[in-house]
Amino acid sequence: MEPDDRTEAAVREAFSLLDHEIRLEILLALLEDWHAVYTAPKSYAELMDAVGMRDSGKFNYHLDKLRGVYVRQVEDGYVPTASVTALYRAVLAHRPTESLEYEPTAIDSTCPRCDSAAILRYDRGFVSVECTACDDWPGFTYPFPKNGFAGRSARAVARATARRARYHIGLARDGQCPFCAGTTTVDVPLDDIADDTPVEIACDTCTFLVGVEPLSPLLFEDRVASALGDIGVDLERPDWELPTPTTWVESRDPVRLALEVEDEAGTATIVVDEALAVRSVAVD
Repeated sequence: MEPDDRTEAAVREAFSLLDHEIRLEILLALLEDWHAVYTAPKSYAELMDAVGMRDSGKFNYHLDKLRGVYVRQVEDGYVPTASVTALYRAVLAHRPTESLEYEPTAIDSTCPRCDSAAILRYDRGFVSVECTACDDWPGFTYPFPKNGFAGRSARAVARATARRARYHIGLARDGQCPFCAGTTTVDVPLDDIADDTPVEIACDTCTFLVGVEPLSPLLFEDRVASALGDIGVDLERPDWELPTPTTWVESRDPVRLALEVEDEAGTATIVVDEALAVRSVAVD
């Protein structure tokens, strides 16, 4: 989604409020003992002492700038708002001032098109799993914070990214952006669905946008997961290792899209509408 003038102005104002050392010190002092909704407020004196300020006029000026946006005054003092804790978590997750050089690494997985070895890459904050031999498979790519690499092997990173993507995409398909909680829109390319053209799910507010095969957004649907389990599909495996469904348009008015998944124990047929809402599931 392209931001409108009002959204852009709000973003500029939110960032500009952080552009002072004293304000950052105030926020860090509040975040030091942050404990979600159970966070104990810091009194004015405690906060001023934690920041190391003696000039109350200057301290009040910067505290007032933050009040209502990043700092909330309660009966016993001050607490950080949800907005600043979200920014804090984002910095801890993505570590923007740190670099991560990650060489392409082989993982214990194969290309779903040619069965050649797959490799994991990391670039610009995105994990990608690619084939080493062919160009037939577009691969798998999804954003993954730098912090997620700590203590994980390449295979574990691939698995963690796949699980994260599946959860986020399932939530987005259900109408909620996994990042800003805004509403989402599903775009199913009916004319090209049989040619592996991805389904797009986009947030109506922020920059969240994914292009996926139509089965992926359905994997958190209980009826779909149960049917796939009945035919032998192991949903612990990453999406690219799952069977590729045969997809066709069953009806255009109303829109009905059919996905047929075959595995060792049978066939599951899933029918969805234009919003990827499941209309029926059958197992043969």
